Amino acid sequence: MKTLIATALTASLVTAPLAFASGTVDDAKRAIQIGSDYGISHFHSIELEDDRDDDGRMEIEGWVDGQWYVELDIDSDGTIQKEERRKRNDGPWGLTAADVEKYIDASAKQGINRIEDIKINAKGEIEVEGDNAEGQELEIDYHAGSMEPTRVDKDGWM
Repeated sequence: MKTLIATALTASLVTAPLAFASGTVDDAKRAIQIGSDYGISHFHSIELEDDRDDDGRMEIEGWVDGQWYVELDIDSDGTIQKEERRKRNDGPWGLTAADVEKYIDASAKQGINRIEDIKINAKGEIEVEGDNAEGQELEIDYHAGSMEPTRVDKDGWM
């Protein structure tokens, strides 16, 4: 009986990191929901852990209330571990939650199934980085307002 319990415990500890592994399309959408629930109206970036033994953490940056830029560090259970706010005068810019989700879906159609990060710059250039099902790194660039990629880079090859 003790052997059975020890075996079960060992197996659960070995598979635990996989159960909380972040980076999937669903994890990216969960990050959007966490940011939206927090009050982010315009997302600037979402970073998901990309290490094989990650702990499910994520970083979310964006605008709250039109004047405050916020950076959040989130644990795998959705708990905010760190919050930094800065008042800015340049006004909110970035992607709405609905737009971020559209770019995630467009990237999934291009083959991404594990997302490392999503970023938009002030020029409206959007970058989605991640891996396909074969583990090949993909970087897909878009211009805000278009779901057609302007560039698809696979492991350094366009």
